[in-house]
Amino acid sequence: MQQQDHSFEKLETTLLDKLRDQGCSPVTITGYRYLCNSVFKWLKENGHDFYVEEGGNAFLREYRSKHGENSYYVNLKTVIRRLDDMVKDTWRSVHSDKGKHFFLPNDFQETVNRYCSWNDDIGRAAGTVRIKRYAVSWFLDEVVKQKCYSRDQLSPTLIVRACVKVSNHSLWGEIRLFLRWLAEQGYSKSDYSPFVPHYRKPYVMPSVYSVEEIQKIELAVDTSTILGKRDYAMLLMASRMGMRSGDIANLRLKDLHNLNELNIVQQKTGNILHLPMIPEARSAIEDYLSVRPSSSVESVFINTCAPYHGVTTSTLRSALAKYIKLAGIVPGNRKHGPHALRSSLASSMINNETPYETVRKVLGHSSGNAVKHYARIDVERLRRYSLEPPLPVGKFHDFLYGEVK
Repeated sequence: MQQQDHSFEKLETTLLDKLRDQGCSPVTITGYRYLCNSVFKWLKENGHDFYVEEGGNAFLREYRSKHGENSYYVNLKTVIRRLDDMVKDTWRSVHSDKGKHFFLPNDFQETVNRYCSWNDDIGRAAGTVRIKRYAVSWFLDEVVKQKCYSRDQLSPTLIVRACVKVSNHSLWGEIRLFLRWLAEQGYSKSDYSPFVPHYRKPYVMPSVYSVEEIQKIELAVDTSTILGKRDYAMLLMASRMGMRSGDIANLRLKDLHNLNELNIVQQKTGNILHLPMIPEARSAIEDYLSVRPSSSVESVFINTCAPYHGVTTSTLRSALAKYIKLAGIVPGNRKHGPHALRSSLASSMINNETPYETVRKVLGHSSGNAVKHYARIDVERLRRYSLEPPLPVGKFHDFLYGEVK
């Protein structure tokens, strides 16, 4: 195994090109880039000059021992598997059968292939088609278990029973589209799609910290050190400016030629974000730049020890977790990543009756509907429009007070 074959830079470039060829979105590719940087940073700090499978596994073991098998660990595990694929010149499908093996009758297997080919022909992304194949194959596998072996034998009762057996309810929508397609193509006697149950993903409230908690987090940073000055500036860009962690990590020195305002292209959306630089954030950045190690790296925020390179989103995530703990704040069920600071800013602005359009522009959203996500936590304003419930009367009153047997 030669070093030049699996250098970090070349391996990352090869992987991202492969993902583009597979039809992955720019957001997905950006996520892979950040995760790769986290892996490579650890490998470099632990004496690895190029990527090897053993090094990737060692990184996963250490992360799991410190943080457990959280959602970030799952994402890291996927990236490690992809890097291993690049090294071994293999490519395992992320959207595989996930441990399930479907052996369908010829009639059903041919139908699945036709459906996937049709989706491919109309321009669906490769990843989307794989999900559709997985959902439809699972559904038809449950249909076969009820002794139905062809499309002509489909019935409403059988379809409902099969859908109930598909425990991943988020796939019901794909099954509904498939049944509608069968009817449109003349492959089934009727359109059975209305018989598929509907599933709505549970709404998750944004994780929000109060103004007092945010202030405690900021005060927990020791700004007498280079590390503290850097972390404090990064935190303020999230808590006071509402920037995404990816945009903070990707901030370049050329973006700060005018510290009175910020003009960047957001990584997630590709839209331009134009914001006036608030005094606190400007002062924190100036303080950090005055002690920032001399380096040719274009990133504003870099590591404090040579060799210098730009920070990653995991750097900001780890820093915030540390300062939340130092501030004595118990997150409970709330998330404690940089996005929570962004949500907290949006919530605070809405609670202070800042117009939704202003909040939208600060957050860099292109759609006004995105801000409504935070309006749901504007409890105090909603309280103004609440109605007093009527007093219970009649049988309902008797039921409440145990007078109905």
